[in-house]
Amino acid sequence: MVKLTISLLILVIAVLLAVLLVKDDPGFVLIKYADFSLETSLAFGIVAVVLAGFVIQILIRLLLILWRLPKTLSRQAENRRLEKSRKLTAQGLIDLAEGRFEQSERNLLKLIDYAENPLLNYLAAARAAQHLGKYDERDNYLKAAHDARPDAEIAIGVTQAELQLAAGQAERALATLNHLRSLAPKHDYVLKLLARVYFKTGEWSSLCELLPEIRKKQLVKPELLAQMESAAYKGCLDHSARQQNGSLEKSWNRIPKDKQGDVGLLLHYIDLLEQYPGDRKQIETLLVKAINQQWDARLIERFGKLEPEDANAQLATAEKWLKDCGTSDVLLLALGRICIRLKLWGKAQSYLEASVGQKPTVENCLELAELLSREELNNPTQASQYYRQGLELCLQETPHE
Repeated sequence: MVKLTISLLILVIAVLLAVLLVKDDPGFVLIKYADFSLETSLAFGIVAVVLAGFVIQILIRLLLILWRLPKTLSRQAENRRLEKSRKLTAQGLIDLAEGRFEQSERNLLKLIDYAENPLLNYLAAARAAQHLGKYDERDNYLKAAHDARPDAEIAIGVTQAELQLAAGQAERALATLNHLRSLAPKHDYVLKLLARVYFKTGEWSSLCELLPEIRKKQLVKPELLAQMESAAYKGCLDHSARQQNGSLEKSWNRIPKDKQGDVGLLLHYIDLLEQYPGDRKQIETLLVKAINQQWDARLIERFGKLEPEDANAQLATAEKWLKDCGTSDVLLLALGRICIRLKLWGKAQSYLEASVGQKPTVENCLELAELLSREELNNPTQASQYYRQGLELCLQETPHE
């Protein structure tokens, strides 16, 4: 509209200039072709030429509009489809978030050929299919995503591994993640998912290899990391113990020093060592060193149950702890057990009674009751009292349904 107004203004100005130009001398214009001739004034001729140019310009524009009309209509239709595809994609993502998975899958795939980023549509559709239990369709959507964006292999693979893990397809997830790791060895999320798969499938040796990097990069929460480390190192120790080729100690030495101080892991290692004769001295050394480094009731209890080659040395060590660290029901119980093995009946009775006096537990009550029932002490009345006390404590500790 603006262009038309400007053109008309130019036309008017041109006519006025022509009239002013020829007002003193009208002149004439002669057009002759064969037997045809046309004569008119100069002013009219100028106006006619300008008008003709204007009309020709309009005709050319009309012709161009008609020429471009099919392409224009096609572009407008495509824009409408693109806009509709954007709306369907947005609605599909909303449906996925709200749990309407069938509707989400349908909206995400409708007009996907016109989607701005079909990769996102296929990945979201794969998640919707997963929730519907349509695993074949899920894999087809992931393949279509790869065909649409081959350069996004990591993103597609990570999504595939997550979905396989969620579907309980751990072996398939492991294959997917191993492939991704070959493409991106230092990818943090791939390492995190691999650790989850190894933890779930019990691939302890492989998990042990990943754990230092997982810990360094803080890829999982401390609580989960502690569970992973405990399970992985115990699993590796179990595997070495089953080999029966002397690799158990080597496996223990490969565990980081700070994790060797974990009481649960140390006791597990000791359990495995006790399966082999000739390792009692090593076990005693481990326990003494650990207790000297950290005062833990579980370690002291285990030390009291240990049957070393030299029980007198064991008693001397425990009595030194009693002198240096003070009394505790667990240490007194350990001393009582050691004295029983040495057949020091009176001393054993004193330590066990002191343990019960410090804090009565099922263990020290029953240990004292059994000692009093022995032929050497023969005190059934007191023994029955401690049996009853131990039983009452046991019933208190038993959860009621």
